[in-house]
Amino acid sequence: MENLDIFMKKYRLQLNAQQREAVGRISGATLLLAVPGSGKTTVVICRIAYMIRMKKIPPESILTLTFSKAGARDLSRRYLKIFGEKGAEGLRFSTIHSFTLSVIRHYERLYHRRAFQIVENTGSIIRELFQELFKSYPAENDIVDIVSAITYCKNMLLSEEEIGEMKVGDVDFPKLFKAYEAYKRRHHLMDFDDMLKYAWLLLKKNPELLKVFTSQYKYINIDEAQDTSKIQYEIIRLLSGEDGNVFMVGDEDQSIYGFRGAYPDGLLSFKETYPHGEVLLMETNHRSTQEIVNAANRFIRLNKERYVKNMRTDNEKGVPAVHEYVKSVEDQYWFILKSVKNEGKETAVLYRNNESVIPLVDLFEREGVPYAVKEHNPLFFTHFIVQDIRSFAALAADPSDFETFEKIYYKMNCNISRKNVLEAGKLSESGQDVFEALLSLDEIPEWLVEKVENIRAAFKRLASMSAQEGLDFIVWNMGYREHLDYRVSCGYREEQLNQKLDILKTLAGRESTMNAFLKRLDVLQEALRGSALHQKADVTFSTIHSSKGLEFEKVFIIDAVEGEFPSMAALDDSEEGRRLFCEEVRLFYVGVTRARRELEFISVGKKNSRHNRRPVSQFVRVFLGEKAPEAARKKITGGVIGETSKAQGKGFGIFDVSIVRKAELKEVDCSAYVPGAAVTHQGFGEGIILEMKKDMATIDFEGCGRKKLNIKVCVTNKIIRLQD
Repeated sequence: MENLDIFMKKYRLQLNAQQREAVGRISGATLLLAVPGSGKTTVVICRIAYMIRMKKIPPESILTLTFSKAGARDLSRRYLKIFGEKGAEGLRFSTIHSFTLSVIRHYERLYHRRAFQIVENTGSIIRELFQELFKSYPAENDIVDIVSAITYCKNMLLSEEEIGEMKVGDVDFPKLFKAYEAYKRRHHLMDFDDMLKYAWLLLKKNPELLKVFTSQYKYINIDEAQDTSKIQYEIIRLLSGEDGNVFMVGDEDQSIYGFRGAYPDGLLSFKETYPHGEVLLMETNHRSTQEIVNAANRFIRLNKERYVKNMRTDNEKGVPAVHEYVKSVEDQYWFILKSVKNEGKETAVLYRNNESVIPLVDLFEREGVPYAVKEHNPLFFTHFIVQDIRSFAALAADPSDFETFEKIYYKMNCNISRKNVLEAGKLSESGQDVFEALLSLDEIPEWLVEKVENIRAAFKRLASMSAQEGLDFIVWNMGYREHLDYRVSCGYREEQLNQKLDILKTLAGRESTMNAFLKRLDVLQEALRGSALHQKADVTFSTIHSSKGLEFEKVFIIDAVEGEFPSMAALDDSEEGRRLFCEEVRLFYVGVTRARRELEFISVGKKNSRHNRRPVSQFVRVFLGEKAPEAARKKITGGVIGETSKAQGKGFGIFDVSIVRKAELKEVDCSAYVPGAAVTHQGFGEGIILEMKKDMATIDFEGCGRKKLNIKVCVTNKIIRLQD
């Protein structure tokens, strides 16, 4: 290692023993497992420079692949900053998608064939096909979920049979997927995920083409290898061969992108793919205090299918993580605001769900406190629930708005036929009240007259209500809860719909009128669009996913309750639930290891209370040193990630495999769920059934109020049970 010592001295590099070993290993297949804060990027660029400067390896023979364009740019920038441009000519830092496109284009030149044009906007094609197939307009959320599902299918190399079993919300995904593939064939198009598929097939079936790239790139580096998908692993395997010079850097404990096809099995099966390869470790965390590192190291052991690593640090002991209890969700946001204003230190507020940031932004905007938001997704504002609430309010303000009535009449559990609606529409063209138009129809049955009169009275009441009263009234008194239950039975996750309602309820509580509430939604949408302008703020709001690779002096993790973190889907006692549980353990691990010195969890409820709306997150309890609860122990028995069963192969991430089918609903015995029965709901806590109408139960939950729930859906999804 004399050359390495000279190299380190020349460039004033300080590397520990594990980092030195990684930099000095050049030949053969290597998997470097790097714990959070261990300096993996430094090792990657130092190793490349060592290869070029000391081993005299031509830079054009080195290919470095990473997941994102930002990651590729960062590697290139950091390399040039330390080692300069001299000798870096021909050195390639690339995303794998960019590399596969170069494979396709080279094939075109080599064989004088024109392949496909790249789809610039997949969403617009999906929208067009959706309207054509289903005769309705998809919400923006549906488009995003469908595109994500397509990405998942291709990255996981799912079979036609497996794709046929997928469901995205209430969309017939297999039908849409086939139509999308046929559309691209007709128009000679390929999307970004097709690049992977076509490059893989071309390299696999054309030895001459494969030889072009294996001859050029003798050394392959893979950064963030835990984010690599199944098909990407196959491409890398073809390029490197069994004994090739491939250097993979990652950490299976930080694999958090299963919903888009990240495949941690690729790391776990490294020795099977490369029998003569070597697995190296970097276990020193240079970021966090001993308190944080030791707790995180203990916590990640909840997952069993992983490499044994012992994360450690030479940093100061620091202070233990803090767990704060607040009385309400609103108190949680105020607690964050006051902490940020009083402390004035670099802080991150991390959350699991993207829309959790909206009430925070609202409060910080009202109080004039600067903030920054990391990669916010604006889809909340176009979600069908938000649009429906807008429509209810609009119709209350203007009962002659037939166009709005047409959007929501079937969401009010009123049994008005489409025929009646169209007939009333003709009458209301002159500006007549929609309800008057319905009542004036010939041969309208008596029961419908009563229904329409009740609906008209409800809208009249709604027009004079406060924002929060109006929102509750729409959901619980105007039939909208039943519509949401129907959506759940068709495939939507109840927890996700309830999250949207909870956010709206929080925002509505800060406004006096429905009109002011709706205007505030517009203001917030604009504020979030421009949130990147707040660059000098002390506080950054971010999902844990978006915080990957970042670090902060202090980190808050909010919504630390069961059903949020871990999610309801991860608490489901099924194989898919266990798979999701393992990924959420990793997500929590990524979140806590963003903190350098201070870490704080916030839960809504009272400490050690059995009457909290939601129990404290089991993840927080384990992290703080408490015994793993029974639910967690059930999730972690048996190897989930390392298994290759058919069911795991179809792990759809955000796409439900635990969807309740109608056939399953019929088989559930709910006879014991009668008025007076005491129940426990995973989201709402303990309650008493007040009324049963068919499958719909009205339940009074302590501290949460009355809720109308579909008992069969809840029982089948195992989110409600009878108390002993």
